[in-house]
Amino acid sequence: MDTGVKKIYLLDYGWLAGDMGFFIPDPATWTEKLQNRMRLPEWVEIPVTGAVIEHKDGIVLIDTGSNPEAQKVWGATWEVFPMVKYSDENRVENQLKLIGLKPEDVNFVVFTHLHLDHAGGAYIFAPLKTPLITHKKELVYALYMIWLGKVGAYQPVDLEPLRGASWYPFDGESLELLPGIDLILVGGHTPGSIIIRVVTNTGNTYIFTGDFIHLPQELEREAKGWLLGNADEYLTSLRKLKMLAKRPNTYLVISHDPKLWEKYPKAPKALE
Repeated sequence: MDTGVKKIYLLDYGWLAGDMGFFIPDPATWTEKLQNRMRLPEWVEIPVTGAVIEHKDGIVLIDTGSNPEAQKVWGATWEVFPMVKYSDENRVENQLKLIGLKPEDVNFVVFTHLHLDHAGGAYIFAPLKTPLITHKKELVYALYMIWLGKVGAYQPVDLEPLRGASWYPFDGESLELLPGIDLILVGGHTPGSIIIRVVTNTGNTYIFTGDFIHLPQELEREAKGWLLGNADEYLTSLRKLKMLAKRPNTYLVISHDPKLWEKYPKAPKALE
């Protein structure tokens, strides 16, 4: 089959840490060792990742990682979600270099959503006038939260440099960006969270979950922790995702899966 999708490269943007309660509901209550109702912190380290899709009609970048100066610019958010492993190698421009690309070679930047570990490297694409694609609900909500002073997962330092950039928000349930690349609104985590379904020339389908699914355990429990935004959207879209995942030769790429790099290769190796 010829979808136009030649190869997919997974990008390593470093590692972030956070309390497990953000991802899985009250993890302490899942153990028989709980002696009282006092919840003890349980921290987990998770990869921050993105992807490049090599399509016959252009290069598509999914997410841009965290701001390289995150410790300086995130403020109090750093105490909640510190980047525990990060070096120059993890910068988006250096991840692109691994596969022989420069930022100006990217034809589209697609955001699964606009949180700090997904939009932090996007500033390098603003002066290049690279089309920036997100769901309209996501862009509106991100700016709404910042204007209300609710600084946290949405960071002014990430979005302010993108004022006047080449934005192309889409509306509705889905968008075929290019043949074989579908952007699907799921919500749940944030109002404009999307997943991305990519069908390669070899007939394989890869679904990039963004933060709609943070950890594989969410699929088993059908529940998300404190990062849940809308429970109805989440459960409805989760069942849709599970249905899509049942199709032959379909693979989920859960961006923050702690075992992701045991399951899939990093760039410059490719998925086909």
